[in-house]
Amino acid sequence: MIKENVKTLQDLVAESAVLYGDKAFLKEKKGKNVIETSFSQICERAKKIGSFVTEKANGNKIHCALIGATSSAYLTAYFGVSCSGNVIVPLDAQMKEADLCDHLRRSDAEILFFDKKFQPMLDAVKEGCPQVKTFVSLQEVDGETSIDSIIASYKPMEWQPLDPDSLAAILFTSGTTGLSKGVMLRHSNLIDNTMCQDNESTPDDVLLSVLPIHHVYCFTCDILLSLRYGTTVCVNDSMMHIAQNLKFFKPTIILLVPMIAETIYKKIKSAVEADPSLDINEVAKAVFGGNLRGIYSGGAYLNPKLAEVYRGFGIPIAQGYGMTECSPRISTGNLSDTNSESIGTIVNGCQVKVVDGEIWAKSPSVMAGYYKNPEATAEALTEDGWLRTGDLGFVDNTNHLYITGRKKNLIILSNGENVSPEELENKFSGLDWLAEILIYAEEGMITAEIYPNQEYLNENGIEKIEELFRAHVAEVNKTVSTAKAIRRMRIRDDEFAKTTSKKIKRMQETTGRLLD
Repeated sequence: MIKENVKTLQDLVAESAVLYGDKAFLKEKKGKNVIETSFSQICERAKKIGSFVTEKANGNKIHCALIGATSSAYLTAYFGVSCSGNVIVPLDAQMKEADLCDHLRRSDAEILFFDKKFQPMLDAVKEGCPQVKTFVSLQEVDGETSIDSIIASYKPMEWQPLDPDSLAAILFTSGTTGLSKGVMLRHSNLIDNTMCQDNESTPDDVLLSVLPIHHVYCFTCDILLSLRYGTTVCVNDSMMHIAQNLKFFKPTIILLVPMIAETIYKKIKSAVEADPSLDINEVAKAVFGGNLRGIYSGGAYLNPKLAEVYRGFGIPIAQGYGMTECSPRISTGNLSDTNSESIGTIVNGCQVKVVDGEIWAKSPSVMAGYYKNPEATAEALTEDGWLRTGDLGFVDNTNHLYITGRKKNLIILSNGENVSPEELENKFSGLDWLAEILIYAEEGMITAEIYPNQEYLNENGIEKIEELFRAHVAEVNKTVSTAKAIRRMRIRDDEFAKTTSKKIKRMQETTGRLLD
């Protein structure tokens, strides 16, 4: 695909249809069948949705919300809205009724494309969000307009050229503190991030998409990159089915968050422990379907030891870094890079500098700002376009980027010492007996509160966790200065409260019992 020809999402979808035509872009399981949607079909169907939305917009540019899982219908709606010059608002499919209404109001959405499981919420939406006047189901639902019915009854619109700097999408962040903010991404932002690197995939690659589609990490790196390179995307229909879908679709590439990579590794290890005659490398290869050439990881801290284990299997993990505000990539990993401590190298066209320990980024991928939130926009963006990421870290002389924590999470001790809780939490990564950990300050002392992996404790006949906890804290304290040492320990009986993206909320009640 010639980069100079692609300036907007409309260009990307149209070019992919020309280049890859009837080749399968998307594969989905429907019962015992696999339904394929080609590159040209996505383009043609999106034009029909564009006709529908343009009719409803009545000459205006409108915002259309979209909630559901990865599917042909979902992507048809997404591109139908954005490629017709309107604004798409992808919403978290895990959100509750009150949050759905809140996001619809704050995004000024006038059309809602919804998965049928949200139909029971429609009465509340209609009452609480009067500006939403049109509802379209992604599946066939009695009494509702559906994607298929629109495709069957509308003609494809003639796409009019779009301004690359026009707004394409509003994506709500899911931070661990405070109210979510609507990140405004232009067409140029998303296209820059799609085009900033080269040779990342090929038409021969098969990608299994497992991450939530409303996240820009999944949308850019699974969907937009696949449109660029002609890669076939296979949909993982449920996290409960990931093992069987790996074997069924036999992907060559997969994007994961570290938690999933670690869970799969533990299952591989358990299988070999149960039958020592098995070769762990062969088991790992079989688990991933036999054709996997690499994993791309993002979204959270990846334990370097885990990356080394996978490399030993012959399955390299490339770690990248970014945020919704940067469409998302700031740095990206390379499958041949053996530097497991970094979060990849800075992507082409992106500038990074470190100001008072905080990573700042500047590139064509950086957002236009937060929707109707000038105060938050001013906090995040400097007047000359630098994005304050809020992450602490540094860049080495080989252009590798490293993260040490979050600025807003810094613990300031009475002696003026700054402590990054993430730096300490990462030292507990990969422990079989530990499910979750949170580091915070309590009465001036660094405190570690954990939620144990009770399943592991039960399987291994461990009745008391205290000894394991104390022993590991002692080892951690040997690696840090006296000021940063963990002085208090708490063990809780229930999970920490989390965001819908499964990140622990830092501001929550302490429920763990204190160890003497």
